[in-house]
Amino acid sequence: MGPGAGPKCLARIGGKSLLCRTLESLRAVGVEEVALVTGFQAEGVAQEARAHAGRMKLTVLENPRYREGAILSLWTAREFLDRDVLVMDADVLCPQAAFERLMGSPHRNCLLVDGSVKETGEEQMVFGREAKALHIAKKAPEEIRGRMELYGESLGFLRLEASAAVLLRKLLDHKVQAGVDSIEHEQLYPDLFGQAKVGFERVDGLAWTEIDTPEDLSQAEKEVYSRWSGPKCVNRVISGWFLPVVLRLPLTPNQWTFVSLLLGMASLLAMTRGTREGELWGALLFQLFYIADNWDGEVARARGLSTRWGGWFDVTVDAIIQIMLPLAIAAGITKVLGWGWTLLLGGPAALGVALDFWITLRAKARGFGPAIPGDPGQGGLSGAGSPVIQWFKANATNENFSWVVVAVLVFQWQPALLALMTIGCHLFWVQYFRKERLRLQ
Repeated sequence: MGPGAGPKCLARIGGKSLLCRTLESLRAVGVEEVALVTGFQAEGVAQEARAHAGRMKLTVLENPRYREGAILSLWTAREFLDRDVLVMDADVLCPQAAFERLMGSPHRNCLLVDGSVKETGEEQMVFGREAKALHIAKKAPEEIRGRMELYGESLGFLRLEASAAVLLRKLLDHKVQAGVDSIEHEQLYPDLFGQAKVGFERVDGLAWTEIDTPEDLSQAEKEVYSRWSGPKCVNRVISGWFLPVVLRLPLTPNQWTFVSLLLGMASLLAMTRGTREGELWGALLFQLFYIADNWDGEVARARGLSTRWGGWFDVTVDAIIQIMLPLAIAAGITKVLGWGWTLLLGGPAALGVALDFWITLRAKARGFGPAIPGDPGQGGLSGAGSPVIQWFKANATNENFSWVVVAVLVFQWQPALLALMTIGCHLFWVQYFRKERLRLQ
């Protein structure tokens, strides 16, 4: 980082150090204990960690040989490789959404991978077959490239269940005792991948970067962090207005998910009445469903209660309401068009939504798939451009779909919406299946 520079993890971006941001994200996704390995300017790093660890149990371990291979830093924390563990580099700037995707993955052993990165030879690239990581390397040999699929760049975050963590410790002990102590810890991972099944989660398009140089630090502030701090979509802003009250209520994240389910079902029931009053109540309740749908995640992050089951419960509720939406709208206009037309419009639209959810959730379960639309820091939501363009990009997401439904019900454009949903949803799953059919099998 240049003469006189401090530890990279203490570099400040947006008023907070990288270490502070990492600890805040870990705490928000439910991590209760942290082991921090220090080296250069160890006491300054330890002080920053103590200031931001919060309720997490913090253990600081010093590696006096930090100028040698990074394997020695991981080896310094070997006593912690007997339990479920995250192994993380401290020089990475990434949004909390990345941590949520790692912790919410169905893979017990998991890497975060960005498949949108262009390889230059400096990245730790992940290779494998059948959605399983088998190799990781900078400048992998042609033999590996010839028989494995390139998944993308590793973010430097690895999640392991206890049995795999024990295997990693054995590999560390073997290398260090043999005097092989000048290598990166990632150079052990291919051996680990051969003994433990390791999947991966894709975070393509998420705004993140590893910081190795002053130029990286400048880019992190101007291009990466700016995408987090840009405009938010309208529904997230509205949800935030009520968040201080929501956080004071004694409801758990899963209970808030259930509240959103009740609001969604109530809105659908109102839409089926086929009256002007029903349309307006349906519009209002559907908008409230979208607003409340944000609160479960906000409460989970604020209280450190994020769980894999809660994430899947939230997605399931979304799927139920969205699949039933075109059927409810179709039922509400039967008096005008008759059952034949409404079934012709509502049924295919509902099937299209169902197939969209099926194919994207299957991709997630297989360890890939795009970053979740609406995640803070996802590419394309803000970034470069005028304030008007940034606002448009932040709001042109599925998180604001409720406003489309409100407009349709208020102005009575139901047939047009059902026709567009039928066309759009089926086009999406067909093109996605054609692109990813081999990995979806």
